[in-house]
Amino acid sequence: MLEEGLWAEVKVGNQHLRLFAEHNAQGVQASVYNVNSKTWIAPSESVEDIEQGKTRAEAHAREYLKEAASLELPALQWKASRAV
Repeated sequence: MLEEGLWAEVKVGNQHLRLFAEHNAQGVQASVYNVNSKTWIAPSESVEDIEQGKTRAEAHAREYLKEAASLELPALQWKASRAV
């Protein structure tokens, strides 16, 4: 169950990613999802806190965009997730 979380959506070129930093039943985690291919670029990774989760998710997304499409990660607008 989600206790606290943030997410951001990236649409650049033909890439569409969702970044997550959340505190759930498994602890605090970061992840990145490729909406187009419906696959995880970076599956859930344990982090110390939400801020570190944001930083890790951004780093994974930045590296993916650079390697996959020679694109830069735009500025992100993180949004609060709702607890379930």
